[in-house]
Amino acid sequence: LAAGIADGLGYGDNTKAALITRGITEIARLGTAMGGNFETFCGLTGIGDLIVTCASMHSRNRRAGILIGQGKTY
Repeated sequence: LAAGIADGLGYGDNTKAALITRGITEIARLGTAMGGNFETFCGLTGIGDLIVTCASMHSRNRRAGILIGQGKTY
């Protein structure tokens, strides 16, 4: 959602890259705290999935974020 909101607000690629990087860190910390292997979050199931979710126009989460960033409430 955050990457989509950044797009909806008109922020640039650097802002979105910072959000994605923070997201990767948060996911890895939470996942390892819950007993997951750190390496799991460094591959397709972690970084790969997050990149697609944040960058693809087919991502429902990104699209919802764009609408939120544009101030749409419906």
